[in-house]
Amino acid sequence: MASKTKRQSLILDRVANGGSLEIAELSAELRVTGETIRRDIRELQARGLVRKIHGGVTLPPLVTDGTFHERMKDNSEGKRRIAEAIASFVQDGDALIIETGTTATYVAQALSAKRRLTVVTNSVDVARALAFHEDNAVYMAGGRLTPADGAALDHTAAGYMASFRVKYAIFSVAGVDPVDGLMANNVAEAEFTRLVVSRAEIPVLAVDASKFGRRGLVRVVEPAAVGIVVTDRVPPKPFAPLFEGVDLRIA
Repeated sequence: MASKTKRQSLILDRVANGGSLEIAELSAELRVTGETIRRDIRELQARGLVRKIHGGVTLPPLVTDGTFHERMKDNSEGKRRIAEAIASFVQDGDALIIETGTTATYVAQALSAKRRLTVVTNSVDVARALAFHEDNAVYMAGGRLTPADGAALDHTAAGYMASFRVKYAIFSVAGVDPVDGLMANNVAEAEFTRLVVSRAEIPVLAVDASKFGRRGLVRVVEPAAVGIVVTDRVPPKPFAPLFEGVDLRIA
């Protein structure tokens, strides 16, 4: 009989490839009782990796964003730890892009003690957090601001962002899927993040543990394109292959 870890990994793989499975099918394949499979599914569902349905299991629903204010409160302690970890390796005088997002806002706040930063951002909140320090140079990408989070994502902002080359690009994602990887909720966000990643020597993914197992709509970039991943908890085992060879740091 396979161990619990192996069973749960297989369940995740089968659900990711097949969309939904019956408990009886999994029970027969793994040679364990239906109740054992149900316990595994309950544990995976509690971690947001699957959704239990009558007689079976399926993928969790696509993640949907709440308001920016609501998302600032989601796992705020984890996001603060991530922000402090990033601030610990950013040096005075560094040049960086900070993309929009709640974790990015915490990062900007954590960088307030740094000096002589050059910061390029498409986020009103990030710009506000860092622009009023006299020795910082803060560049705000223009264009139409999205009402959800006060960010510019259109072609005007993208064209402006493309003219910069920086040491670090700090970005987040809507979800991390064990098969599809780093996910955004819409095409505009995904395209903008791809651009941001391409303009940095070291792309830095700031992603809190709640994002693991969430599915977005659009794949962003391959995990191998990321230089540093900072999260607040060790990712579940099914996600380990995504970050092989990546500098993974736990805040």
